[in-house]
Amino acid sequence: MKQVIQGFATALLLAGACMLAIHYTGTPKTEETATASVAVKTVKSSVDEMKKELEENDYHVLSNQEYDELKETQKKAPEKPNKEEQKTFTLKLESGMTSEDVASALEKADIIEDASAFRTYLDITEASESLQVGTYHVSSDMKYEGIAKLMTK
Repeated sequence: MKQVIQGFATALLLAGACMLAIHYTGTPKTEETATASVAVKTVKSSVDEMKKELEENDYHVLSNQEYDELKETQKKAPEKPNKEEQKTFTLKLESGMTSEDVASALEKADIIEDASAFRTYLDITEASESLQVGTYHVSSDMKYEGIAKLMTK
């Protein structure tokens, strides 16, 4: 039995070696692979056809000269961000007003964007406990810290 298994293993090893040799020495093309390579045809589009195709798909095609000119014009006149108009507001702090009242008044006047964030800032910095009665002129370009300092003098 041992000799039969050894013979079978030797035959498998020899068959594997033959398959590897055939594989690496190159197998002749079969009819199927020969016709498949003929069916594939490489088409090179002209420059005008490629430009047309890109423009149909919402792309812009620029020559190097046009691109350089565009870069130069952007360097010469950089876009300035549109700054919103600075808004001013006169806030009258009266006795009994809470930080929530102050924050909502500033939000309604478009001085701050988020009343709850400003109220949280006042609570964290403990400025909500030391708000002073009075009239204050605030503007939309002021930061939370500046507004809080102004109202806690």
